[in-house]
Amino acid sequence: MASDRQGSPKRSPAAVSDIYGRLTLIEFIDKRPNPAGEMVQWVLVECSCEDLTRKELRLESLRSGNTKSCGCLSREKTIERATKHGDHQTRIYGIWASMKHRCKSPNIRSAHRYVERGISVCEEWQDFVPFRDWALANGYADGKEIDRRDNNLGYNPQNCQWVTKLENLENRSNHLPESLEAWLHAYALHAGCSPYEVIKQALESYLGVLRTDSI
Repeated sequence: MASDRQGSPKRSPAAVSDIYGRLTLIEFIDKRPNPAGEMVQWVLVECSCEDLTRKELRLESLRSGNTKSCGCLSREKTIERATKHGDHQTRIYGIWASMKHRCKSPNIRSAHRYVERGISVCEEWQDFVPFRDWALANGYADGKEIDRRDNNLGYNPQNCQWVTKLENLENRSNHLPESLEAWLHAYALHAGCSPYEVIKQALESYLGVLRTDSI
């Protein structure tokens, strides 16, 4: 007796110009190993957002629906949530947005202090509302700044506090302004010496004295 069961229909092969969410498949690139060592197809896609951003990703991520845009959808949802809670123009929202930006952007001047050191924002604070609620319950006030107790750790409720600008400056007293620190490291590398030696020589030249243990 013949069975009435039928196999599930196979998906048609992916093709250039296929559209998945906001992404259009532009080009098949090559096959690359995944974490399991299997060779998987990578493709180039273009987003339909205003920037027409192009990016490379795994074909399976595209077809499964896990990736639907260049990231613009996530940003729009964040703005939408902010608009709903009415805080998107507040100072505390700006602090939250800046905190996330400096921990995710490799091209900003301070990247060596955040992205390159692995400083990140905890999962709980990826959404604004939990951050806002924590802030209001833990000393936030206009004029205060967020500060990490341990600068080697990221932003999370256990490692953060609200301090005045003066307290923040005192906490950073061992650090140079970012632009000067970047210049200092570049000059020291060019001169073949340590940043400390550059500062020492500059002070000795400026003051006209040699550093001694009594100073």
